Amino acid sequence: MKKVLGIVMVLMMVVGLMVPVFGSAESVSGHSSMYVYCANGKRLNVRAEPSLSSDLLFRLENGSKVSILGDAGNGWAKVSSNGREGFVKTSFLQAKKPAGSNFKAFSAKVYSNNGKKVNMRVSANVNADRIAQLEDSTAIKVIGAVGDWYKIQYANATGYMMKKFVRS
Repeated sequence: MKKVLGIVMVLMMVVGLMVPVFGSAESVSGHSSMYVYCANGKRLNVRAEPSLSSDLLFRLENGSKVSILGDAGNGWAKVSSNGREGFVKTSFLQAKKPAGSNFKAFSAKVYSNNGKKVNMRVSANVNADRIAQLEDSTAIKVIGAVGDWYKIQYANATGYMMKKFVRS
């Protein structure tokens, strides 16, 4: 009897530990809309089919609201945003708007303490491809923040710049 009780206790502990792992993706059923949540603050890929190998159609910003068109199974949902449709992983969707996604955009200028141009990059990483090199005092719009980086707009481009090179 003690052996059976011990086995039952171990099984209960294992199941209890597994619930957070399997319960991390919120179900899309019952929701007409949800919000994009990328813990790293990056954009979410929207695909043509419910597969990671499917063509990339467009990307959604962290905190974007999407309409749920249906559950595609295997952790995928069909969504719509601004008249465009595609498939996303449900693990990147949540019912409530993510904290910090209400970033208030502001106007700023590029700041270079040595007179050199400052790099605007495709992602918040010093090794990411360069979109442009901006002169000191160039006017930009800051539209988001990711760690030590600002997400910025300049001309018709959107990219990232280290916060130390931006002054409001």
